[in-house]
Amino acid sequence: MTSATEASSEFRDGFPFVGGSTWLDLLNTTPASETGPQELIDGPERALAWLRAAGLGDAAGDGSDAMTDLRTVRAELRPVFETLEAGQPLPDAVLASVNRRLAGLKGHYVLQRGDDGPALGFAFDPAGPAAQIALDLARFVCEAEPARLKRCAADHCTLVFYDRGRNNTRRWCTMSLCGNRDKVARFRAKRAVR
Repeated sequence: MTSATEASSEFRDGFPFVGGSTWLDLLNTTPASETGPQELIDGPERALAWLRAAGLGDAAGDGSDAMTDLRTVRAELRPVFETLEAGQPLPDAVLASVNRRLAGLKGHYVLQRGDDGPALGFAFDPAGPAAQIALDLARFVCEAEPARLKRCAADHCTLVFYDRGRNNTRRWCTMSLCGNRDKVARFRAKRAVR
């Protein structure tokens, strides 16, 4: 059973955070509904709310600009998922777009307290959300295994995720929703046969 802590980390302020990476969570802001794709970033306030929930709240200024920026980068990254899922290299246009956004990142090193003593970290100066999402994608493509990119196995669900489990057997965007629905359906079907 999913604990309340796990469930609250999967959904924050009405947004799903089940992708395992910020750029995947951005793709998941258009989940399927009975009438088609649902736009979760449907206004400037919701754009700022998503940025805060994603831990990028300091990256935003104006909500209208953030909304436009998020929707633009999401549209550019949607085909990236399919490309990576298929094990194909990223097209030159995607690399150019990511590099253009990465050029906007600036920051400085900071010495901070860590659990095991002093630690050297890097603090980014405020930048547009697209730059930070591009950095997340860049790190992802350098470190991730494409075979672990998955779509939720539920017929009605369009959410995507990166399977970080040891056995690479995750099937659902979240056990608290899609996985539980499947378990209940299988239980009822088994019970109906008896």
